[in-house]
Amino acid sequence: MESLERSRAVIELGKRLIAQLKLGDDETTQWMAHVLAERIHDAEKAPPEDRVTAQNSCAELVFQLWARRYSLPAGLRPLKKLEPLLRTLDKLDASKGPRFRFMHEPPADVEVEEDVAKMLNLAVKLDDAARILVQYFLAIAAEQASEESKPWIKSATDAEADVTLEARIVNFVDSGLDCSSDDAEFARETLKNKIQKLEMFASLAASHAADLRAKHNMPADDVNDAESYDE
Repeated sequence: MESLERSRAVIELGKRLIAQLKLGDDETTQWMAHVLAERIHDAEKAPPEDRVTAQNSCAELVFQLWARRYSLPAGLRPLKKLEPLLRTLDKLDASKGPRFRFMHEPPADVEVEEDVAKMLNLAVKLDDAARILVQYFLAIAAEQASEESKPWIKSATDAEADVTLEARIVNFVDSGLDCSSDDAEFARETLKNKIQKLEMFASLAASHAADLRAKHNMPADDVNDAESYDE
């Protein structure tokens, strides 16, 4: 083990895993909990000359189990409440890159007419606004799961186990709920920017919807009926 603090953190993560495994009623998970408990006991009680070996053996099993955290039986996975969000993000690809999934930066060496450039710029801004909306609704849906997962993520982080994906998801949720910054001025500017983008999105969407109604001679009542049916 690299340090006393890390050793304690690994053991703490191991104890969390034991408590989780004991929720199962099959022989395999009970056996895994028993083996891990034995290794933790050895790591804590081994004489000085055997302590490093015992701690390394304990850490090896803890990290092996943690690496398989999504392969455990359904009721025993420690971060199971994050899984629906992970699947949705994978479908949307909403957590990758500076933008959402539709638009990319145009090539710098390609010139376009001013009107075309204006429309393309609007499309990118609308894409930003769509990402804000998607992130917000995903964050609302995942807020409770994110909060319940934070103790696990902290424990794994302290033990230097891999939580890169889960940490990104929690940060994504916090950002969607506008609670990830300690800098009040920065948070205010960020919120102001979000509001401007959303107001532009709402204005353009309403304008385009009105154009479509007029073009296809579709009264507003017909659209409202369709919305009621979808709900």
